[in-house]
Amino acid sequence: MSTVLSRLLGPFLLLVVWIALWGDVSWGNVISGLIVIPIVTIISVRLPRSHRVHPLGVAKFAVLFIKMLIDSTIVVARTSLRPTPDRVRAGVVAAHLEYPTALVATVVADAITLTPGTLTLDISPDSSTLYVHVLGIGDPEEVRADVADLERLVVGAIEPIETASIENTSFDNRETGPTAP
Repeated sequence: MSTVLSRLLGPFLLLVVWIALWGDVSWGNVISGLIVIPIVTIISVRLPRSHRVHPLGVAKFAVLFIKMLIDSTIVVARTSLRPTPDRVRAGVVAAHLEYPTALVATVVADAITLTPGTLTLDISPDSSTLYVHVLGIGDPEEVRADVADLERLVVGAIEPIETASIENTSFDNRETGPTAP
């Protein structure tokens, strides 16, 4: 009995979303939802999960990411209002990831790019290295440590299930130095 309920819960929630999107509970919306939802569930392929989502980890990541956004916005605003050679010095740093899965690398790269003053330029083909452009670069090791901290937060939120192949990944040691402003 519980298996039947769990199999019907997903389509029922889709029906609720369908009706909410139309904004009106009517027979037409219910019937059209009952027609569309089976088609969508048959067409969509259920992929095996490669990561576990931890709600508390997601909340912690969200709170700390907002703090990072605020801090970096203040730094970039200060740089814009009172530029100095040290503040406008830019460079590219190669940051290695401990968990080089495509999802972790993408979330870390997106978080870096969304943060003012930083931009992910490239990700290595094996997702093990991010190339990050940094405004106001000081010590490249500090940038790498910040990326590693961000990666730990992401992995705390979306933990890779399969880690055996990650341990055998070789890392690329390329790095480019600072560029002139």
